[in-house]
Amino acid sequence: MEEDTPFRRLHEDTIADILLRLPGKYVLRSGAVCKAWRRITTTPHFHAARARRQPASILAHAYLDAAPWACGDDLRADFSSEDIALDALSVSSPEDDRLRLIRYPGTKLTVPAHCGRLLASSDGVLLFKKDTGFYLLFNPVTRQWAQLPRLPAEYCRDRDPEYAFYFHQPSGEFRLLCCSLTRGIWYIVSTGAAEPRRTNAKQDPELITQFVKPLLTTATMPVALHGNLHWPPLWRFAATLGVVTTADTKMMVSNTVSEQFIQMSGPASTTPSMVKLFEMGGLLAAADFGEEKHVDIWFLEDYSARTWVHRQRVSSPWKYGSTGRPHNDWGMLSVAIAGDDEGNIIIGNNDGLLVYNLRKKGTRTVNSVMLRKNRLFVSRHVFKRSLEQHASFALPSADFPLIHS
Repeated sequence: MEEDTPFRRLHEDTIADILLRLPGKYVLRSGAVCKAWRRITTTPHFHAARARRQPASILAHAYLDAAPWACGDDLRADFSSEDIALDALSVSSPEDDRLRLIRYPGTKLTVPAHCGRLLASSDGVLLFKKDTGFYLLFNPVTRQWAQLPRLPAEYCRDRDPEYAFYFHQPSGEFRLLCCSLTRGIWYIVSTGAAEPRRTNAKQDPELITQFVKPLLTTATMPVALHGNLHWPPLWRFAATLGVVTTADTKMMVSNTVSEQFIQMSGPASTTPSMVKLFEMGGLLAAADFGEEKHVDIWFLEDYSARTWVHRQRVSSPWKYGSTGRPHNDWGMLSVAIAGDDEGNIIIGNNDGLLVYNLRKKGTRTVNSVMLRKNRLFVSRHVFKRSLEQHASFALPSADFPLIHS
């Protein structure tokens, strides 16, 4: 019989709050203390609460001399003379808090360098496109991986069909939202299914894809919040109204339950194609890069009323006249932005990267990224560490030889 102690008489919510404050490795170990703690630390609610506490990072590609990979000559023939590593740079202290997540050999799939093998990141899981219709998921913290169902040949006729990668809380599945223009359908590939599933979306894919871009070419990864996926605004919304004004900014949103697309108001901007979305403190936020000398920061403070509030105007991370400053939506592909719960926002690319604190009004330059000798290139991907272990994932084995975590 277990000993009755004051700690055991604590309410489970109180125990959960205490365990949430532990470092990751001790959370994993705490599950071995007793059945009650294991039950607490393995619930979806606990993992969701812990995920909200995790500091956000931006992902950067580092190029290294090739390692002696243990694999057959047929695979090694496709390797380049370099390896690629993915590093997570903390929003609050990117110079000091830099974590190497994985390393893999450079191949023809990692060219051009700004694309790489990495396609998206969601809830601590990285999505890699190994080949046409062939996707791998990997959690670098738990070292679990999974393979999405291989796409049948008839689904592989479309170029860049991937539009969103997200964790579907009700089902516990990681889902990849895709579009087949040749078949005229939207479909989902998930960890809990054996084959692609056609969605319930009623809207014409030809119409929707005028306003959203694939993962490979979108300036911002779709932001998942409140059960919806949010894409950044594009010029085409304003153009359909005939006159470009600040009132014209619209964004495309997809509900992950009904799977329908709707439009919602975006932040007031005369340059909607220069707006990037991100999540900060549980709010949908936007950064407008349309001006040369500053960046406007907006927050959707009332989600149900679609009320955007202009909260801050910060100095541009690029010097005046810098060639690194983006001038169109293609240039926005190289720009990183992420925020944390402490008021920090990291903004920029390899030609200028700054950390702003919206509360203290302070600014810091991230010098290590801008040094070419470091061969570190920031990406648009945002990463939050996750300890959640998914039943459909497996631990690394001989079947997954080309990733070092």
